[in-house]
Amino acid sequence: MDNKVVVFSALNRFKMNRRKTFTGHMVAGYACSLDYSPDMRYLVSGDADGKCYIWDWKTTKLYKKWKAHDGVCIAALWHPHEPSKVLTAGWDGLLKYWE
Repeated sequence: MDNKVVVFSALNRFKMNRRKTFTGHMVAGYACSLDYSPDMRYLVSGDADGKCYIWDWKTTKLYKKWKAHDGVCIAALWHPHEPSKVLTAGWDGLLKYWE
């Protein structure tokens, strides 16, 4: 499961949903956080190379990526009311607000 975001069901017992696997980013052992867009259509996460990735929740396909930080992009959070805005945090000591 390296370098993947996988989804588990926790209703009765933990079971991996094989249809919900998001790939493309390089976490290299870092615990990069992730978040859902306010409309629950997209998933965002950072990676060890400083990039930010957005995947389509329904199709699991990569929607967009960009270089967000010099070094690890350890966190990415969606604005709770404006789906066009994302905040990222990097090990370069910066918080960045993207539109």
